[in-house]
Amino acid sequence: MRNFILATVALASLAMPLAAQAYPGEIRDDQRDVQRQTRQLNEARRDGDPRAIREERRDVVGARRELREDVRDRRGDDRRDWRDGRGDDRRGGDWRGHDGRPGGWEGGRRYNAGRYYYPRGGSYRAWNVGGFLPRSYWGERYWVGRPVAYGLPYAARGTRWIRVGPDALLIRSYDGSVVRVARGIFY
Repeated sequence: MRNFILATVALASLAMPLAAQAYPGEIRDDQRDVQRQTRQLNEARRDGDPRAIREERRDVVGARRELREDVRDRRGDDRRDWRDGRGDDRRGGDWRGHDGRPGGWEGGRRYNAGRYYYPRGGSYRAWNVGGFLPRSYWGERYWVGRPVAYGLPYAARGTRWIRVGPDALLIRSYDGSVVRVARGIFY
């Protein structure tokens, strides 16, 4: 009886990694789903209905996320994605810059980056992770050119550091979602 139990446990432990991997057909299905969702988004844009465009854009983002997860599962990649690496920085937190110094929002170093002009109709607001920065703030004049010079970590591919008043926000370039917040680093 003991040998039977050990054999069952051994078989289960071997079968688990195989079950976790995405099969190639699943990845092809996900790629087709992304293409289909993108076509539907383009049709919604042609029709001009803002609500339909928002829904289709959400569907495209979800389909791409599924594809990314399946590709990651297929290649057995257990590295953390930059979106999953949220530490204590969700509300400005205590992560440190690339040089190990605390960020300026903790009473550390602050930087003079010149006068800041808000976009038309804009004013200061404390942004949190998960919010969506309006497109008027995405312009090149608001980019943080060399984030490392301000003690900020490098921006991952598909993200960009944006200055909003005294704060620096790391946003996703395609939808403006706030990924990280560094409060009060500029004066």
